Formats: sequence, structure tokens, C-alpha cells
Amino acid sequence: MIDKLDQRLSKLDPRLVIVISALFIFLLAFEGWFLGLRKPYAEYQQISATRATLTSSLSGQEVDDASNLDRLANELLQLSEKLSGELHLQASDDKMAASLMEALDHSASQHKITLSGVKPGKRQMVSVFEEVSFEVTAKGPYLKLCEWMMDFDNTLGSNSAISEFDMKSTNEGKQVILKLKLALYRPIKLNEAMP
Repeated sequence: MIDKLDQRLSKLDPRLVIVISALFIFLLAFEGWFLGLRKPYAEYQQISATRATLTSSLSGQEVDDASNLDRLANELLQLSEKLSGELHLQASDDKMAASLMEALDHSASQHKITLSGVKPGKRQMVSVFEEVSFEVTAKGPYLKLCEWMMDFDNTLGSNSAISEFDMKSTNEGKQVILKLKLALYRPIKLNEAMP
């Protein structure tokens, strides 16, 4: 086999063998660059660009610690207010339930549905929050009930969640009875969490 290959190569023009060998070596070098060197070179370029950007941004402006602290304090205050809840959940359980019923009743009348009842459920600690659950019953057209539930973020704020719900049709035509479990979350104060 090797003898046949050697005979065929000896019949070829030596310049053609050199060109084919050079082309073969070029293809091997290109494949080696493509597989082995392209990714590290791209990472090097990205690191160089990041370093240049950081250098220009740090040299262009001085870091003012006092203004950064003020900005962070304002952001912390806003986040604390948001965690306290858009519904302004009072510390008293009766006031919280009354505030919730008032907000749900107002929202239900806007969506033209009937709020049948709000019953307090169990409480439990979830991470750094106290979860207060309520069983809510409402009646109305299906689409109006869906719109009402989707509007809970505006009504109750982002500190509420529907943990489960059940819809059943009534004998009154297009009316649907909705039963849902609503969970409200309020942050636990540090002195309450520590015994």
C-alpha cells in the first residue's frame, strides 16, 4: 500500500507536492487556531475591553461616599415601606382584617361582583415574614371574577398572594361562586422574631 502511494507521488510534479503539502499545513494551522486559540483570544479581548471601560469610568468620576450612603439609605427606606405593604397592614389583627375587607369590598364593587365573606385563617412564620391567611368568598360572572383577582396587585399590593382557589357554577345562570385562600405577608420586626 505504501509502495503504491510512493509510486503515485513520484509520478507527480514536485511543485504540486509542495503546494499540496503547504495547503495541508495551512489547513492544520487554521484548524488548530479555530479549535484552540480562538476562544482564549476572544476572552482576552473581552477582558481588555472591560478593563478599558472600568479605567475610563473610574478616572472620569470621583467616588463620593456620602452621596452613595444617602442614596442607599433612601433606597432602603423605600424598600422597607414597600415591605410594610401598600395596604398599610396595621399591627392589630382586627385593624388588618378590617382594612383588607374594606379594600376587597371596594374592589369588588368596582368590578361589579358580590363579596360574600372574608374569614381569617391560620398564621405562620415564613422566613422573615408573618403569613396571615384569609378565606374569601365572592360571586359574580366568570370574567369579572377573573379581572377582580388579576387586579389584586393594585388592590392589595405586592405583599399578597392567592394560595388556592375554587370556582363553581351556581344555579343562577351565568353566576360563579369563587372561594379562594388569600395570604398576606408582613415583615416580622426584629424584636418579635427574637425570643
